[in-house]
Amino acid sequence: MLDRPLVSRDKYPHRVAHIHGLIEAGEDDGLAAELVELAAANGDVWRYDGATVRDEVLALPDARRCALTLRVIERATAATPPVPVGRLLVQIGRGIPAGALSWGAARYLIDAVSTWSTERPETLAVLAEVAERETGACPPALLAVIRRTAHDVDKRWPTGASDPLRPWLDRYAGRLNVGEPWAEAADAETPAPELITHALTASGAKPASRWAQHSQDLLPDLGGDTTRTLIRRWLTLVPRPRTIPLAGGDRFDPNEVPDPHNAKALRGLLYLLAVTPSREDDVAAVGRLVQYSGEKVPGHGPRSQMLAHAGIYALERFSTVPALREMARLRSLGQPPGIGAALTGAIARRSVALGVDPARL
Repeated sequence: MLDRPLVSRDKYPHRVAHIHGLIEAGEDDGLAAELVELAAANGDVWRYDGATVRDEVLALPDARRCALTLRVIERATAATPPVPVGRLLVQIGRGIPAGALSWGAARYLIDAVSTWSTERPETLAVLAEVAERETGACPPALLAVIRRTAHDVDKRWPTGASDPLRPWLDRYAGRLNVGEPWAEAADAETPAPELITHALTASGAKPASRWAQHSQDLLPDLGGDTTRTLIRRWLTLVPRPRTIPLAGGDRFDPNEVPDPHNAKALRGLLYLLAVTPSREDDVAAVGRLVQYSGEKVPGHGPRSQMLAHAGIYALERFSTVPALREMARLRSLGQPPGIGAALTGAIARRSVALGVDPARL
């Protein structure tokens, strides 16, 4: 494998001229070898400006680019050690319609993007379409990237930017993203799909009254205490390492923060515990999740402000002395300003309601 100093060789005029010569001569085996070498040098990250290798490759007809992807995959996987070329192939395949993309190339790309936090919506839509054409379903790991991307795009870009992903977001609603142990357990163990579906519809700093009422009707139908025990167990699984590790991000390690889609469901489950009659074991399970959510991740801040605040809301709603003590314990650990302020306010309100001196907790 080439050394790191060769990063960005794709920008050099002689490199582009050499690639152009291979293309003109129809030497696609040699072209594939050059591209794999470039991916190895760049760590599978293309850096470019002006006239680049990418421009030369994108000018090829779709059919030739499709065939080139298979040659690149064959060479990359045969190397010792294998060369990651997922990002390279995404660049090569940009703009190729689903009908022209081979299943062999798509399958490799699906495996590659399944370890990424996000990717361009258009690329993911093509891969999902090919997967459904070939297998009848969108692979769960690909669906997870689709959901993460939609969440990110909806935050950063104008309305409609995530529209290419809408068919899969709608078609597979009500399930959690694979990659996190708690979510995989919840999908496998939930007493009814409606529990997860309902949890995912929770929103806001506190649950809406209609949502809370439905929770109070739903929990007894699903087994009451048995379901509550399951939820507590799922909460204890949240800190476990991901089952599908994600490639490192530019600012922070994505493996250290909750999947945004799954975090919405966690918030809903916390709210469900809050608005239904609590049990003694709820306090410790919720408190551990608040502590985990408030821990700082370098480059990111607290793991999840949303989950920390939802957990504090639940502890306050439990309205018990053990819950009050747990909030005091959490505050004593030192919390980021917003979470610390939420704990201080909840402790003050609940101390008055329970007639407890907070100084004696």
